[in-house]
Amino acid sequence: PARLSLLIEYREDRIALMVYLAQQMTEAHHQLAQLNPDRRVELTDRFLTWARARG
Repeated sequence: PARLSLLIEYREDRIALMVYLAQQMTEAHHQLAQLNPDRRVELTDRFLTWARARG
């Protein structure tokens, strides 16, 4: 539901969607680092890969 909503909202501007998601991913990295500084989490698939244009 959330991903679909974002795809609909940004349907005319996929680049803007990717920029928005990258900003959210950066914020998530910072927050996770504060909560658990000894653990590195890979968030690219969760935040960006799904939103790339297909075909």
